[in-house]
Amino acid sequence: SIKINTNNINYTEAKDKLLVILFKSGSGYIIIHLIWSLHDDLKEMLDSNKDSLKLEAMKRIVAMIARGKNASDLFPAVVKNVACKNIEVKKLVYVYLVRYAEEQQDLALLSISTFQRGLKDPNQLIRASALRVLSSIRVTIIVPIMMLAIKEAASDMSPYVRKTYPTSHTPDSLAI
Repeated sequence: SIKINTNNINYTEAKDKLLVILFKSGSGYIIIHLIWSLHDDLKEMLDSNKDSLKLEAMKRIVAMIARGKNASDLFPAVVKNVACKNIEVKKLVYVYLVRYAEEQQDLALLSISTFQRGLKDPNQLIRASALRVLSSIRVTIIVPIMMLAIKEAASDMSPYVRKTYPTSHTPDSLAI
């Protein structure tokens, strides 16, 4: 934490990049400016051209979620990576999207075509993850897409994808 005191104005910058500017009045301090730039480093890493940085960012984000921290403000930066060629990054993006797709439906809808391509991916983990994500987006407009994906998953040659089919084909996933 960095503290700078200039006459009646006090600046405090914490490790997570919360900047608070306080003005000292007769009875105490008044907050006059608050800048919140939490997760800026993760956003920069996700915008990088290097898959290694994207992978590191996604690992940190998934770890945050596992610890119960809210990472929903990263949704736009994460969803941009849904079409990433790196399979490890893609799997972690899918894990993130399963968690936050329902909360950020409009942004999740932008990536539907990518999930549809994911359903045809040679990698069974990508196919199963794409099915999981599609079935976790509770938006009426994608029900036909989801139903087709579930139907195809039921006859997928991979037992892993077929195993995903029952979890996606619950009455709850179809109730919108």
